[in-house]
Amino acid sequence: MNALFEALKLIEKLKEPGFPFPSSGESRARASVLALFSGETFDCAEILLLKRSSTVLTHPDQVAFPGGGVEEQDLGSPVETALRETFEEVGIVRDGILPVGVLPGLPTVSGGMFVSPVLAFATPKARGAPIIPDPSEVAHAGWVRVRDLVFTRTEEERMVRGARILLPEFQWEQERMWGMTALIFDLILRRYARIGE
Repeated sequence: MNALFEALKLIEKLKEPGFPFPSSGESRARASVLALFSGETFDCAEILLLKRSSTVLTHPDQVAFPGGGVEEQDLGSPVETALRETFEEVGIVRDGILPVGVLPGLPTVSGGMFVSPVLAFATPKARGAPIIPDPSEVAHAGWVRVRDLVFTRTEEERMVRGARILLPEFQWEQERMWGMTALIFDLILRRYARIGE
């Protein structure tokens, strides 16, 4: 397998850094998202992003990874949820995706959802397949160079569970990537920076 796949495996195995705020311990709905990377090396990789449609009930018009709520057919597996949702939202079939592992889950800032990020590698079959957004859920989607996102990183101070925390933000063309998606992406970047220490 190539250097990007090997880097993703190392990122998944690291225990730190973790997410900057703790779970509140509440019972919450479960969801899963797919952080899908493509390329030969991490430094030259691309990641799949989408902009949610303006008509979806949750997080309309926001930049996100493919993903959604756990359904009965997923049998409690975050990976199954992420793969199913990716196919439903952008038409990429699961046999073109190699799941690497599941990063530690985290609650949304509001505490209403507990999200499991699935780290995955896109094979040439998946990377070469057309992206077919479901217009009821996705306004548009595409592969974005990781490096281009990194150069746009900023931080915003927010109150989370009574503590002031700096949360990351990124820019995808004219779109702002913030919240859960930016937090997961930033965690992946910070773990990658630790490889080789």
